[in-house]
Amino acid sequence: MTKQLSGLWRSLSQWLTQQWAVAPTVTESEEQWAALPAGITQALTQQLQALPPPVPHTTAIQVATREALQAWQANPETVSNCLVVLASPVDAIDLVLKAGLQDYLLDYEVRFFFGGYHRPPNALAVTGHLQRELAPEQPSEGTKPAMPVTQTDLHDSRPQVNIIPSLEPCFLRCIQGWQGIEYLQNFVTQDDSCFWVVGCNHWAWTFLDKVCQVGAYLERTLALPQLSGDDLADWLRPMAEVVLPRESDAALTLKIAQDDATYWEALASVSAGNATTAAYLWLQTLRIEAAQLAPDGTLPPDISCLEITPRKPKLPSLMSLEALDRYLLHALLLHGEITRSHLALSMGEDERMIRSRVQVLRREGLIRQTGRWLTVHPAHYPKLYTELGNNNFLIGQA
Repeated sequence: MTKQLSGLWRSLSQWLTQQWAVAPTVTESEEQWAALPAGITQALTQQLQALPPPVPHTTAIQVATREALQAWQANPETVSNCLVVLASPVDAIDLVLKAGLQDYLLDYEVRFFFGGYHRPPNALAVTGHLQRELAPEQPSEGTKPAMPVTQTDLHDSRPQVNIIPSLEPCFLRCIQGWQGIEYLQNFVTQDDSCFWVVGCNHWAWTFLDKVCQVGAYLERTLALPQLSGDDLADWLRPMAEVVLPRESDAALTLKIAQDDATYWEALASVSAGNATTAAYLWLQTLRIEAAQLAPDGTLPPDISCLEITPRKPKLPSLMSLEALDRYLLHALLLHGEITRSHLALSMGEDERMIRSRVQVLRREGLIRQTGRWLTVHPAHYPKLYTELGNNNFLIGQA
């Protein structure tokens, strides 16, 4: 027994010695990496925002739109004349629809409505805006209504496709705040002489279906597909080498490693396949070797090429949320983007209280502000989806 105890003690001592020797190596390995300088992060953010939407998204929209159009043209009296494209609240669905359809339906007359439209200060004025935009010349009482479109009509003319890139600016969650949506759903279904494509986020669609049964009017929907690791690698491939101009004559070339398939699979997993979330998580994982920085943490002025390496992707930590924070963030995700005054009206709270909590959430990085408009930072979306879902908020798909 004594020999056995002695052997166990000797083995334990050897194991502890090995761990003591290995631990500093891990620390040194992590310490050799440094975050990107703020100026480079800002420049890469602008490059990300200028990227075209992922090909799987535009392809899915094109295929679904073509199929829906063909079904409607084959049987216009019974088939829905509308396709609703659904995305996450942090995806720019308006830009995806524009990229997918603007130059695609060349054999149709395509019209975009409400491009760049923002919810007006008086949210109840939306219905009037919709009426003036969609039906500027209302028929007089004695005018005979147009006959429903038939298959013969469609073959004899160039069908019209109307596109509303985003429904979110057309409503506010408040008393009478979705009258614009009710007007729109009636207008679309009562005029079957043209086809409609409408963009919306999942959360807004779930809410609108509950309060005004929009899904019963606009029946056909398409959810943008989740992206795989290969999809993300293909989409972000143009970011592998970025040339940034500088005040001096020599530009700075950024070379970002993109060859690790395991990394892209991990990024797709942690972002749940959401393109916008994945893009910002990718940006947050970028590191450079600390030895390349000057002692003050800046880049030496004579450096012309900077090697950048993505590290393991992970979601940012989520602060402990108060009940008011959850309602506030839910309202933000529901509306996509919103002003402080509309946020307070939507929540039925004093604007001063809302302003205070917005400042806290901005400091924590959960909320971004562009001009007067507030949005949720895409990197926090996966955890907020889980947090709000677990607290019984009305949410849509991830």
